[in-house]
Amino acid sequence: MPKYESELEIINPTITEYWVIEDENPETKRLAFRVDKQNHTIQFFPREDDFFLNKILIEGFDRIPDDFSDNGYIKQGVQYYLNKKLENKSIVSLTISKDSDSAIRKVRNEDSYRLTLKYDDFKTLREKFIVVNNQSTRSKNDILDGFFYNLFPDKFEENTSTAQQQYRNVIKNLNTDIIEHLTPDDLIKFEGFITELLDKRYQSNSHKFLQLARTKIRVDTIAIDRILDEFKQNVKNSISENLWGKYLKKNLFLLDSKYVKILPELNVILRGSRNVDFGMIDTKGYLDIFEIKKPETPLLSNDTDRGNFYWHTTTVKAIVQAEKYLFNAERKASILADDIRREEKINVKVVKPRAILITGHSEQLDTEEKRDDFKVLRQSLKNIDIILYDELLEGLENQKNKYYDQVIELNNN
Repeated sequence: MPKYESELEIINPTITEYWVIEDENPETKRLAFRVDKQNHTIQFFPREDDFFLNKILIEGFDRIPDDFSDNGYIKQGVQYYLNKKLENKSIVSLTISKDSDSAIRKVRNEDSYRLTLKYDDFKTLREKFIVVNNQSTRSKNDILDGFFYNLFPDKFEENTSTAQQQYRNVIKNLNTDIIEHLTPDDLIKFEGFITELLDKRYQSNSHKFLQLARTKIRVDTIAIDRILDEFKQNVKNSISENLWGKYLKKNLFLLDSKYVKILPELNVILRGSRNVDFGMIDTKGYLDIFEIKKPETPLLSNDTDRGNFYWHTTTVKAIVQAEKYLFNAERKASILADDIRREEKINVKVVKPRAILITGHSEQLDTEEKRDDFKVLRQSLKNIDIILYDELLEGLENQKNKYYDQVIELNNN
């Protein structure tokens, strides 16, 4: 590939020209761009041997767009494939416009056409070339075919690649470089494709189950890793109770598979002096109530009573609040169930609900006496479970290890 040098020549305050010299040879000097800042237009002059037109008009710009090199060509090989696609289509002019829509118009009384590409469409085309820049020529031709057929189906042929050709292209071009370019719609298509793949690819139910199980375990493992990383970062950043509540509301179901439904608006349904953080419904349809404190929340008082440790006042307040929730929930059970049925469109049983208080950390229990007294105090509570943050973390890590064990077991089958 030749080496280029570019030179700027300011013709007047509004006109600037970009000249290109190849391989330090002055005889190759040629005009590449003429920028008219006043009229927001750029004339691009491709090298004579590289493009079937000697000029491309770029409208709506007072500087060269990033899609073009100052050295006089369109980046990512777009110019080469664009030339191949259009050189035999009787195109007499090409305009890339920031404001005008893509259009192809017949020249009056002639068998030729003027082509306008909206800049947004042109940029989409170049971005697709970025994705396949190091891949097959066939892929780039397919991109051009699809691009022009979608814009002008009456003027350009549809890609007629066979399924076998498409399969080879997909396998050849499949790599992680494309991930950052996938849109939400693309991901939905991938989900649908994977579903069809698992359903149609494996005729044997046992093989289908194994492949489906492997796929699910890999996805679950990625989810657990993300949740674990976020958990540790939350501890490090000492986030607020409100943020802990939002985090646990999204991810708590991974710790206990018996929960199938989250009720984030339970605080609206149970009106009182303070709002419930959230509720969860188990596989049997029964309601549990969750109250969230921080990992730094003190569990035990610093003092002892007759040699025994007792709850810290902050934890006492949380326990009393949880007991109030349970009392109100049971007292208004039928009303609460009706409200949930109306608001959430699900049936729920409000029968002896439990309150789960997530708070504190076992590192506070730094002596055997504290650990023993905490166990006694915890077990003395009626219908209230206390879960420590390090126990949550251990539960997540155990879940991850379970996934690894499942992968090993499946791979041995």
